[in-house]
Amino acid sequence: MTSRNHLLAASTLMCGMLALLVSGCTVTRDAGALTGSGGSSGEHEGTSSTGANQADSEGTTEDTEKLDFGTFDLPNDECVSVAQTTMIEEGPSDIIIVVDHTVSHNLQEATFRNFSQLIGNDDVEDVRVVMVAGYPSEGGGVCIDEAPLGTGECPSNDNNPPMYLHVDEQIQASTLLSQVLDTHDTWGPQMRSDAWKHIWVVSSADASMPTDAFVAALEDLDASFERLTVHAMVPLVAGADCSILLPGTQAGATDNYVALATATGGVVESLCNYNLKVLFTEMLDKIHEVALSCTYEIPAPPDDQVFDRERVNVDYDDGFGLQTIGHVDGASDCLSVTNGWYYDDPSVPSQILMCPQTCARFGTLQEASIEIRFGCATVPAG
Repeated sequence: MTSRNHLLAASTLMCGMLALLVSGCTVTRDAGALTGSGGSSGEHEGTSSTGANQADSEGTTEDTEKLDFGTFDLPNDECVSVAQTTMIEEGPSDIIIVVDHTVSHNLQEATFRNFSQLIGNDDVEDVRVVMVAGYPSEGGGVCIDEAPLGTGECPSNDNNPPMYLHVDEQIQASTLLSQVLDTHDTWGPQMRSDAWKHIWVVSSADASMPTDAFVAALEDLDASFERLTVHAMVPLVAGADCSILLPGTQAGATDNYVALATATGGVVESLCNYNLKVLFTEMLDKIHEVALSCTYEIPAPPDDQVFDRERVNVDYDDGFGLQTIGHVDGASDCLSVTNGWYYDDPSVPSQILMCPQTCARFGTLQEASIEIRFGCATVPAG
């Protein structure tokens, strides 16, 4: 395997030792300040909410992290915490590229040729790519000749499974997101449950389908899309001069794509004035970033105790002190907060899941711990 370039050196694969610490604490205020009341992990003080840093990707432990209470009594006025310093490593990536047919085939050809070369140079490891776009016709469309994605059979065919699948679907800007969902039966089998998901949108305008509805529908089709990063290569100003678009196509508003990419820690690049080096530098950084696990199973409480979903808190320590992550009601509420976590099922929760931007924050940490506390009033995300 070829050596990584300096971009990958910035996202080194660090290994931390797995440590589970159980401690009791008395909460003096809901915002998260703790005063130690004994226990093996010592005292924690000055907990506060924290902001997110835009980055992307999630934890890469193979199995869902288990929260093991052990055997002990759980007084009503104490929290029980589990701290974890997890292994940080790079996982596989599934990348879906969606290109609307108003983008010029000739002008974007170099973009995807260079992308294939990056994969061939081992700049992206263990990757599968799905292209959802029509083949070249009427000036639009996509076909990748360059190995290892392409097979040299353009413009009629570039399929090369399992690494690369081309779904021949002529994409319209207004229905782009709906068409991705509608073609899931074709590209879905290419997806791997343990892979971090990336969707790269290349479009002249926002789709009519709300982005939060799209993400929810995508997760319904495949739960692994909870670990999703969206990258948007779109016009940043409606009506902008955009020579890459076919004649007669006007650059539309793309505020929704920009917001979705930002919320999921993805890259936003102007379609009308882009720089391939900057685009791929930033995208590779996102793909290679690694993180703590972002999904934690909730175990059964100790004997004679009852789990209360309104008395759970999540803290993390990035080396600058313990900080509380606030709770939101569901995944759709993540877009309105800086940091957050939520239950897989608010009525009967079995897992604690981090918001995408919180996972992105974890992705910047080379060594850190996550702590789940039970028995104290849940702090809402602010």
